[in-house]
Amino acid sequence: MKKVIVAIMALVFGAVNAQEVANDSVKSISIDSLQQAINLHQLKFDALNEQISPLQEQVDKMAKLKISGYIQAQFETYDTWNAGIHGVSPVTGTAPITNSFSIRRARVKFTYEALDGVKFVLCPNFEIDRVRLTDVYVMLNDRWTNTFSLWIGLFNRPTYEVEFSSASREFAERSLFTRILYPQERDQGAKLEANFMTKYEIPLKLQVAVLNGNFATGSAANQVKDVDNSKDVMARAVYSLKFPSKGLGIDFGGLGYFGNNEVITQTATPAIFTDENGNKFTPKVGDNLKKEWYGAEMQVYYDFLGGTSFKTEYVRGTLSGFKAADFPTQVNTLFTNNNKVRDIEGYYLSLIKNVGKDHMLSIRYDVFDPNTKKSGNEVATIDDLKFKDWTFAYQYFFDENIKIMLSYTMPLNEKSANPAITNPDFANVDHIDNTLTLRFQAKF
Repeated sequence: MKKVIVAIMALVFGAVNAQEVANDSVKSISIDSLQQAINLHQLKFDALNEQISPLQEQVDKMAKLKISGYIQAQFETYDTWNAGIHGVSPVTGTAPITNSFSIRRARVKFTYEALDGVKFVLCPNFEIDRVRLTDVYVMLNDRWTNTFSLWIGLFNRPTYEVEFSSASREFAERSLFTRILYPQERDQGAKLEANFMTKYEIPLKLQVAVLNGNFATGSAANQVKDVDNSKDVMARAVYSLKFPSKGLGIDFGGLGYFGNNEVITQTATPAIFTDENGNKFTPKVGDNLKKEWYGAEMQVYYDFLGGTSFKTEYVRGTLSGFKAADFPTQVNTLFTNNNKVRDIEGYYLSLIKNVGKDHMLSIRYDVFDPNTKKSGNEVATIDDLKFKDWTFAYQYFFDENIKIMLSYTMPLNEKSANPAITNPDFANVDHIDNTLTLRFQAKF
């Protein structure tokens, strides 16, 4: 028994002694190895940082780049000629095309903020047969007062409907007078903006732009640079009123467009023009033909049953047009393809109603009169006929990136029994050219 007790005590003593030795060993080894490990890992971290630093610089640069865009694919059905004719056109002698699939827009916008307050914007539009630039500009923001910004390049002309994005618009197309006065919406030049809300809490925005005035007119070669010595100037001011307690907001403003179409060349036989009063005249090379109008705008937003808004713009002034065969600055539309100077008027009234979060109903009435001094049977050419358009639209927002639009447009042209109008599609009749558009849009 004594031998057993002695053996157990020996084992316990040995275990305790071994533990003390082990602890002493761990303590001495951990202090030395820890310092060595720290030094070793520090060397590895330094080497890793050298490898990561160039990559971090690239990541920082990429963080300054914002990419967005959208695609609009659509199906349209439309009437093409008077009285519902579906045989051969009495004008062209060809069969009508009454429906089509098409890509309305396919755009990717790159915005790069190289420095604080310095932005570069590039937005190409991809079309079936070409790639066309829609926005290319440099924007410099005022760093001191956060009030002013300078834009240089190709950008939207400063009007409400032009600046309102095509991805957010309530109708398939902009109003008629906007499409005629501001073809493709953009122009090349410089624009200065002042927003007095950010610094001074004054809800006033001012815009002044100096433009070539010829973008989207004539051949592509004429749009690369200005085709004459005249520059167009646009000025716009907008003031905003907010009534949060009533859920009401009102924006109103005015604009002025001051420009000229300079006669820079003629055919061997000098072109004969007609002025605002219908009098004939022959301009000389170097003469400036007036392109000037004034406008007003208002947008009302009311938080009523999901949101309601009312929008309107009005313009009145003088517009000159050239025939394509005589002058390279031709605007190829029904209303301006003529050697003439005309007093014009245009406006639209639109009402938009949100129905819940996923639905929107819209109605618009817009008018463009290319010759305010003649009406009815006094109108002797179809490019002087007044047009009134009704547009009805419904939008379904599938989610925040996808929406579906159904839009129906009914143009109503002025009727004239003047015998000078020989085109059977317009001779004292309303030209049947209604359009139904089903559009799918995806954005990112």
